[in-house]
Amino acid sequence: MVASTDKIAAEGDEFKTFKDLIKEVHAKGICGQCGGCVSFCSASEFSAIKMGENGIPVFDNEENCVKCGLCYLICPQIDALNQELKEKFEWKFPIGKVRRIASARNTDPQIVEVATDGGVVTGILMYLLEKKLIDGVIASKKIAPFKRVAAIIKTKKELLDTVGTRVCDLTQMDQELGNYSTYSPISFELKKYMHKDILRLAVVGTPCQIHTIRKMQILGVIPAHIIKYMLGLFCTENFYFTEKTRKKFEEKHKFRFEDIKKMNLKEELSIYLKDGRVVRIPFSELDEIMRAACRACDDFSNEYADLSFGGLTSPEGYTTTILKTKTGEDIYYGALHSGYIEENEELNKQVEKSKMLVKIINFSKYKRKRAADFLKQVNREKNNS
Repeated sequence: MVASTDKIAAEGDEFKTFKDLIKEVHAKGICGQCGGCVSFCSASEFSAIKMGENGIPVFDNEENCVKCGLCYLICPQIDALNQELKEKFEWKFPIGKVRRIASARNTDPQIVEVATDGGVVTGILMYLLEKKLIDGVIASKKIAPFKRVAAIIKTKKELLDTVGTRVCDLTQMDQELGNYSTYSPISFELKKYMHKDILRLAVVGTPCQIHTIRKMQILGVIPAHIIKYMLGLFCTENFYFTEKTRKKFEEKHKFRFEDIKKMNLKEELSIYLKDGRVVRIPFSELDEIMRAACRACDDFSNEYADLSFGGLTSPEGYTTTILKTKTGEDIYYGALHSGYIEENEELNKQVEKSKMLVKIINFSKYKRKRAADFLKQVNREKNNS
């Protein structure tokens, strides 16, 4: 599990440690609570650090910290290793390398009906599972509106159970769920496979999750080597609710969580209700429920994924897909030629693809500016305190 000390040392003459992570990330309120630092701590068997009650990592036994710097390097809020990543993935401003952009959908109408967009992620994962190219998938499974948990998926049935928003009776689950978040840390699920015989996994994740795993792969941190395919989601922000903010949100927008059929994030948040109504909420009205870490993130298009997906620029029932790596190309065309997905011929004309790309670039620039402005504000407040 320990990374190459040569690579860590190359980051500077002195190792940055968990104490530096506290100063540079936790103290600024921008920890994403991904759990990567805790899950893959070199001194995990000695319980050096742990997840605190509020979801923020803390020292458990500080004297057991070996000060290797691994936790610092793999944190997605830290710039360390980013230059190496950019060189490896031929990164170009502002959304990374783009081999091709397409609009597509799953060939199964029932999946398209309940999928967040066009069900392309489900189609590609189905292809990987049924063609035995992977042993499983680590993904965020929706168990209720605005509530997700990380899960390992090994079968077609389990995969189909993750499609779309699974609406549960929240009146019976309030005590179990407590707070609500659209973000779920997948690193804890990955950690379970450090000493097992599973050799090929796919991961579906947000930009910060994919970013952390790519850093782990550069450093040779086990078990990052078993992640063969990384499917990234477009991400403007994730949301966090307490019981109080949830009720306030419901009252303001005149709907109840248990009435949600599915949700979609494009130019705005669209909430589809069981009675046929659609509640559309602009991003400007979502600031109060945005996770703090999302304000500091500048990656919209999932720049280091093999493929990235979202609804932006595609019509209802289709998924915008960016092919970013040769690996991503191989599995996309494999799923396409095997009949798991199909493309929107009109949108895949060159002029239309250029329009799609421009819109995604503009959203990416918006998120970069939002992150830069937020971090400037945080630093000013810290300097003035």
